[in-house]
Amino acid sequence: MKKRKTFILKVIVFLTIFFCVPISAIPCTIVSAIAKNGHVWNANNEDGPFGIANFINVYPKSKDEKYGYYTLSYLSPKYGQGGQMQGGMNEAGLTFDFNAIPNVENFDPTSKKVFPKGDNAILPFILGNFSTVTQVIEFFNTYWFQNGFTSAQMHVADKQGHFAIISASGIKLVTNGNHLVSTNFDVCSKEKGTSCWRYPIATSKLSELGASLSTMTLICKETAQKNGATMYSNIQNLTTREIWFFSKHDPGTIIKTNIYDLISRGNVSYSFSNLKSIINETKEHSWFKPNKIVLKDSILNTYTGTYQNGFIGKVIVEKDGKGIRIIFSDGVKIVVNPSSYDTFFFTFEDILVRFSFDKEKEKMSINFFENGLWSFTAWKTSL
Repeated sequence: MKKRKTFILKVIVFLTIFFCVPISAIPCTIVSAIAKNGHVWNANNEDGPFGIANFINVYPKSKDEKYGYYTLSYLSPKYGQGGQMQGGMNEAGLTFDFNAIPNVENFDPTSKKVFPKGDNAILPFILGNFSTVTQVIEFFNTYWFQNGFTSAQMHVADKQGHFAIISASGIKLVTNGNHLVSTNFDVCSKEKGTSCWRYPIATSKLSELGASLSTMTLICKETAQKNGATMYSNIQNLTTREIWFFSKHDPGTIIKTNIYDLISRGNVSYSFSNLKSIINETKEHSWFKPNKIVLKDSILNTYTGTYQNGFIGKVIVEKDGKGIRIIFSDGVKIVVNPSSYDTFFFTFEDILVRFSFDKEKEKMSINFFENGLWSFTAWKTSL
């Protein structure tokens, strides 16, 4: 039992070392606006590193909460329920996401109160209990993350058509029907939005066309990074609670749903690599420990070397007897056993490691799958 606990602990460390600070904000474009018919629209483009999976995570309301909600996460559904969530929306029509901004040097987190339930409970608490931007502002006037949230700004919108930016630089509230666009400039420090090429595109489209699904979709597409770094887009009609998702992981697929349908299915996560699973009935994933096989050293040797992912860092693969040893950037070492010529498995967890040759990059790649879901890919850089 002690050996098993140690192994699981290593897996947990591996899955969390890259999220030690709340709100790992990555560049993105966020837009909130009110249509002529009074409907309130919100859209988000999430930019990030290559080779990282993204997830939609659904949480029905608990006995201690007022609202159910969905969140967005990187790498694993595990990160949908803490300080590492990338954004979310609840059934009351409150939504938020984050932009990365330059670190605010002159802010002291200890100048605000510590949230009694801890940093990781802040974002779930907001989605589970608040319905208005005003409530979120009041919360951050009192409490603050004690670790982090000095290099990100929170873009918040509600169904009443109130929008706000909350950051260590200050708070900006937008009402009276005005729109709000944020990218990676510090709004509250009055940094100019024109410093980002995405800002004028978004503002001009809103001014010319007005807020609508077609306008929000157009803004998402025209502000997507040209190098393919925009991972996914989510659009919300906060008035009707309708939601649209599309991503580079599942090209050509746009899925429409709503917060009520999502919540009615219970606590479940969906991969942006398979958006159709949101509307299609899919079988629940079951794990059966694979059978270990023996591979020749000549096959194992083709997989050894150093792999790299811009977000994860280095992943070193070495031979270990008749299996392989994987060493992560923090020094954590995991030995995995072969179940086929290109697939290896973790002994006590539903995590698979699969090697393949990436024809586009002309490099060997190592791919990780957790609970049947793709988590991340790293590419070989050296023998």
